[in-house]
Amino acid sequence: MFENITKTKIFAILVGCFCALIMMSNILGSKTLSISFIVLPCSILTFPALFIINDILSEIYGFELTKMVIYLGFILNLFGVICYTIAIILPSTSPNSDAFTTILGTTPRLLFAGLCSYISGNIVNSKVLVKLKEKYYNLLFVRCMLSTAVGEFLDSCIFITIAFIGEFPVNIIITMICCQVGFKILYEFISYPITRKVVFALRKVDDGELKGQI
Repeated sequence: MFENITKTKIFAILVGCFCALIMMSNILGSKTLSISFIVLPCSILTFPALFIINDILSEIYGFELTKMVIYLGFILNLFGVICYTIAIILPSTSPNSDAFTTILGTTPRLLFAGLCSYISGNIVNSKVLVKLKEKYYNLLFVRCMLSTAVGEFLDSCIFITIAFIGEFPVNIIITMICCQVGFKILYEFISYPITRKVVFALRKVDDGELKGQI
């Protein structure tokens, strides 16, 4: 299965994982997780993994190819929402129709919040990591943590503010932003050994058809 593996083949795998996680995050984001005073969207289960894949893509394949993947995820996510909306509108005799609408239905406000935060956070995360790589090539840990912190902060601020302003008091929104950013950075910190291992392994892999583009 992994014979003659190249960066081209691994790129395809990473793109598939990235886009799948985007679709999952969009659905999970419709439910909130409440623990004591902490309120978070359930997309925290998958969204940090997006930034880890973003780090790997940016580090190995560069900003331009990573940006293309981010835009592809955006298009697929938007297409999925359009398909869900059409399916909800279509007449049905299914006993699960209401449940389908509840789970996959979305408001324009949440859709706008999700798409804006996704594009902004991921683009900034990739750009910061690649820019830092020019001066601090050997400081992968610092670059991953800093780029994730900046990207996650921007993502959380945009999504939570647009999605929940007017629904929750300002102090709750600030708490949600801080808790979400803190959780995602902790996630990145715990997962860093895996990220590092993947990055160092990919640096040794043959470029394949991507040669000259990274």
